[in-house]
Amino acid sequence: MKLLFFSPESSEVEEVGKEFTQAGIACEVRSASAPAEVPQEPPCSELWIHNDCDSHRATMLCVQLGLGFARRDKDSGYDS
Repeated sequence: MKLLFFSPESSEVEEVGKEFTQAGIACEVRSASAPAEVPQEPPCSELWIHNDCDSHRATMLCVQLGLGFARRDKDSGYDS
């Protein structure tokens, strides 16, 4: 399994998970808490893909959706 996307907005991660599922990429959403050494960070939801062989397609889908691991402004939204 590989982590492909995370966000403090669980609804955003759920929407991306739906996009992955529609594309035939087996995935699951997990909740992750902030590490103790970074208490000011909100907990994030994570999207994990089940099959490593789907990594390239999943990454390309993230690019197509305009998603990534860079921190975004709170005003930026997920455009589905």
